Amino acid sequence: MSFQPVFDNFATRPKTATLKNPSATFHALIRDQFSILTWLLLGASIQALASAFLPYRNIVLVLPILLILSYKFTTTLLTLSGILSNPRMESVIPKRTSIVLPDEKRIPNSIGGSTVCAIILGVVSNHPLGMFGPGFKGVGDRFDAMIEELSRDATKHGFLGTSAWLGASERTTSNEYMSIVYFENEGYLHAFAHGPLHSEALRWWRATEKEHGHLGIMHEVFSCPKKSWEGIYINYQPTGLGTTAKEVTSETGQKSWVNPLVRVSGNKLLYSKGRMGRSVGEKEWDEMKPSEVAA
Repeated sequence: MSFQPVFDNFATRPKTATLKNPSATFHALIRDQFSILTWLLLGASIQALASAFLPYRNIVLVLPILLILSYKFTTTLLTLSGILSNPRMESVIPKRTSIVLPDEKRIPNSIGGSTVCAIILGVVSNHPLGMFGPGFKGVGDRFDAMIEELSRDATKHGFLGTSAWLGASERTTSNEYMSIVYFENEGYLHAFAHGPLHSEALRWWRATEKEHGHLGIMHEVFSCPKKSWEGIYINYQPTGLGTTAKEVTSETGQKSWVNPLVRVSGNKLLYSKGRMGRSVGEKEWDEMKPSEVAA
């Protein structure tokens, strides 16, 4: 069966997800460093200083708050009424999409014919200053350098893409920062791990590890053979494997980059086994009829 790609082929490689909007990553990390109480106290301190040193204290203290709240309330009301578009829906792909990784030429007509290797990388700072403690920036800079190197020559490294995540289950501030990096297979991962850039980063870590006892790093590797992985996204923005891209060469020799997201249609992509490329029984899931979940 043929699949309908969500995106047309790209002439150049789309920017890696973690490099696309660095200000969003920085904003999330900064926000995570302080508790809600600390942020409220910082705001109160600014107001206290304004009250102590600025003229027209009542206006200076009250007017900015009223203006900002009025703006927030008005834009929310206009968005709810449909007058303004909802910015959170800008990148959302309606209905169901799934993943079919391209081969060397295109998105194939069969499913599950590719291997995938994912490595989860994590860093956490247990310093009282959180990410502002010594060593955290050094870890971040070296990780960014590796992702930039992988992105520059993605085909050579078998690099598909990466996504970033902030922990939300252990504590209220200074949570672990994690990235999932996708390769075509574990051979590419191991080759890069033994390459010069990662080796230099490893030497730096070992040389400074005793100085940075408050820093923790980790990784987990998942090497998935063919027909052993899948993904489904419903009313979701591109994420995870859905943000990756692979270089393909057409029959005419033209090179382009393909995103693996496809529209879900037909029974094959409705079920987990089908999305893995395995056979699906006639009564695979009686509680979820194909007509009820069709895109």
